[in-house]
Amino acid sequence: MTTKLDVLKIALLKAQTPAQLKALIVDHTHQEILQAYDRLSLEQQIKVQKIWQGELESGIDSTAHTEFQMR
Repeated sequence: MTTKLDVLKIALLKAQTPAQLKALIVDHTHQEILQAYDRLSLEQQIKVQKIWQGELESGIDSTAHTEFQMR
């Protein structure tokens, strides 16, 4: 049985752009994002962080400080 967090975890892994990550942030609670993120392997977490870091470095949304700049 696939849970809501499993679906979110898959969506995090499929994201390839900051816009795709932003869509998840809009559609899910902070807690849900963190729980799904915590279920990713370290390598997968790094992939998500690199995508989000590209957003911050590009200056497109330099004021955004979300769960992807975590821990």
